Amino acid sequence: MRNKPISSCLFVCFCLFFSTSLIAQSINGKIINEKDEPIPFATIQIGDDYGVISNDEGNFTIATSGFNPTDSVTISCLGYEKLGMQLQEFSSKNYVMYEMVNELSEVFITDRKLGIDSILYYVNANLKKNYKLDSQSFKFFGRRTEYILGKTADFEIEKSSSFKKKQLEDFNRDFDALETSLINNKSKQYSDVVSTLYVLNDSKAKLNIEKAVRLLDEKNDQSLEKIAEKGNDIVFKHLDKDKVYTVKSGLFKVSDSATFNNREDKMGDSINTVKNVKNATFGILKNNSFASDEPALDFVTENRKYKYELEDLTLLNDEIVYIVNFKPKRSSAKYTGTMYISHETFAVVRADYKFYENRIGEKFNLRLLLGIKYVERNRVGSVSYKKRDNGIYYPYYISEQVDRYFYVNRPIKFIDNADSSNKVAFDFMIEGTFKERSEILMLEVNDITDADYNAASQSKQIDYLILKEYDPTVWSDYNVLEPLQEMKEFKVSE
Repeated sequence: MRNKPISSCLFVCFCLFFSTSLIAQSINGKIINEKDEPIPFATIQIGDDYGVISNDEGNFTIATSGFNPTDSVTISCLGYEKLGMQLQEFSSKNYVMYEMVNELSEVFITDRKLGIDSILYYVNANLKKNYKLDSQSFKFFGRRTEYILGKTADFEIEKSSSFKKKQLEDFNRDFDALETSLINNKSKQYSDVVSTLYVLNDSKAKLNIEKAVRLLDEKNDQSLEKIAEKGNDIVFKHLDKDKVYTVKSGLFKVSDSATFNNREDKMGDSINTVKNVKNATFGILKNNSFASDEPALDFVTENRKYKYELEDLTLLNDEIVYIVNFKPKRSSAKYTGTMYISHETFAVVRADYKFYENRIGEKFNLRLLLGIKYVERNRVGSVSYKKRDNGIYYPYYISEQVDRYFYVNRPIKFIDNADSSNKVAFDFMIEGTFKERSEILMLEVNDITDADYNAASQSKQIDYLILKEYDPTVWSDYNVLEPLQEMKEFKVSE
């Protein structure tokens, strides 16, 4: 047998290496329709389980390392024809998806031609079969975008028996600056995390945070916590730090011994503690799993409260899907939107929803008694599901936006414990809307045992990497959600 020349072997090896290296380590693209309009929530997938979702602007980024040139790539979205190719043909560019010519309603022939009541019956009859929350671990990428739209702010000293005129002027000037920053500042902050949520049952979960990054303009931070902290700082700056005060708010005594030399940073109350982030994430999963006994998204289970309409049929990855619109029939129903229901399993594979006209969520109104009001408004969301090999569906992508209106109007009084005639009283009034968007992209879902749950650890704190401008390399080792353009343009001015 004649041996091939060494140069030929080297050439073949070089060609194999070169063809493999032609595949970029990550692909950036945009999903659009025939009218050049972006298509959000399209799934870009390599192989059977690995993929991302296009953002509101149609953009996506997906890492490709570790895959073979001949591995399959699919791009799919409800109502559009699926695109398919090999990884070696997949590149950074715009991908046009064409609307599906829907003739299903005319040619749909089956021995199970169902009306809307029957479809909803089978959906609810199969909830426990199709969805599961307990004894699973969910590794996910999460993003939270938040900012405050200030409407009104007024901080003013009402009376003081210990302040001189110059002190009062300085005090009110600092409060005026805080008012101005609240009303005029539109700074947003972005928090990204990769975490694993271990769920034992409907009430027990642990969160282990692997990596956390925050884009934050610290000097313009307008979170509710930061505003309260800035207000406290002003008080601490102007009151006598060597004295001990009794603090009263309206009719209520808040503290018997407030001293400013021993001030502590109470991070345990922060909305960004591991405990609160875990509770928020666990709550979102429970609401969107339909396996919970009382999910907040009740339009699937509370059929008597809603009016439903079977609009049409469509395809999702070669599977027939019912398109069902819903809106309130009773005043207790909150949502309107569309569900997409599998003809095969009767699982809801996607749901788009929002608060119906004049509907609100949680509220807390003690405006007359305590001067506090809180109302949840304008909730909008979308959730897409994938089916595991065991037939169980899990929320693959969740997006929720909510506005939380708040109003606080409280008189606050500081009384010197050593001399009760020495006191400072001021009015604190603030009104605005806290706007928040939460997104979850599921990276991996696994079954766990009780022993696995007990062995899992929960992070003690969130050690955020604080960035002053967007840096795409921070998440180069992860498959994450493509940020919107406004996030890419984030930069803290010096």
